[in-house]
Amino acid sequence: MPRTPSRNSEALIAELVGGLEPVKPLRFGTGMALTLIAAAAATVLVVAMYGLRADLAAGRFDPMHLVSTGLFLGLGLAASFAVIVMSRPLVGNEHGGWRWAAGMAGALPLAALIIGLSRGGDTIPLHLANHGVQCFTVGAAASLIVFAALVMWLRRGAPTAPDRAGLVAGIAAGAFGTFAFALHCPDNDIVHIGLWHSAPVFAMALLGRAIVPRLIRW
Repeated sequence: MPRTPSRNSEALIAELVGGLEPVKPLRFGTGMALTLIAAAAATVLVVAMYGLRADLAAGRFDPMHLVSTGLFLGLGLAASFAVIVMSRPLVGNEHGGWRWAAGMAGALPLAALIIGLSRGGDTIPLHLANHGVQCFTVGAAASLIVFAALVMWLRRGAPTAPDRAGLVAGIAAGAFGTFAFALHCPDNDIVHIGLWHSAPVFAMALLGRAIVPRLIRW
């Protein structure tokens, strides 16, 4: 015959669950909306501070700029999708589409390396180097807005792989930050784009991998 729980067991169970409160489930749409709002805010802020590229303002599009900017936007969207999915600890709850987007965006620094080497030892003019540093600095700063939104969302959830969640959150934030400043940057050179526009993505990925796991342990 099945054993009935003793009074002590019943009291212990009641004590353990007595202080629990129902938790509102995380909705994917809410998380994605939060991320897009943060990305839009970063983009509007950067354009308001630095202005829009002259060709975009005139309704013209440079092919290299259009392709590279689209790749970063796609990477930001795919990685954000993955982060929001990771916030819910369900079996098989994984989205690997961000890896394909990262692979495509990764062609930019690879192309920059190949073309840079083919140009030989030509020195980069100081004004171009300074502009590259500005692209990296402003892009990384704009990334922090999206990064904060994604970290806040992860803290509300319970990701089972905090290290990976932090890495992908950093990639998403860096991609959106680069997209924001690319709307101002007038440089269409593949070496500049592959080096300086990719740098915020790498930097934010390292930052996310380093600090996010400490912030979202559960």
